Amino acid sequence: MRWALIDFHHPFFRPLIRRIVVFCVVAIWTVVEYFGGSLGWTIFFLALTAYVGWGFFLSGQVQAPLPGTETADKAPQSGDES
Repeated sequence: MRWALIDFHHPFFRPLIRRIVVFCVVAIWTVVEYFGGSLGWTIFFLALTAYVGWGFFLSGQVQAPLPGTETADKAPQSGDES
């Protein structure tokens, strides 16, 4: 079992707009904590923003096929199988 803070393979995150919105919400909350004067939460959300940005846009995990769907996309072959 692999531990992850966010499951980047979840089908919810397939559309690009959802990934952008989640990233922006976390980034905006980082700014809110910064201007609120909370250094600890600012560092935490800055690290979370970097993690989400890497996972959604740089790692290529979201664009990879979903587990178990590699054979579902192939059309059935007709003809003899000799």
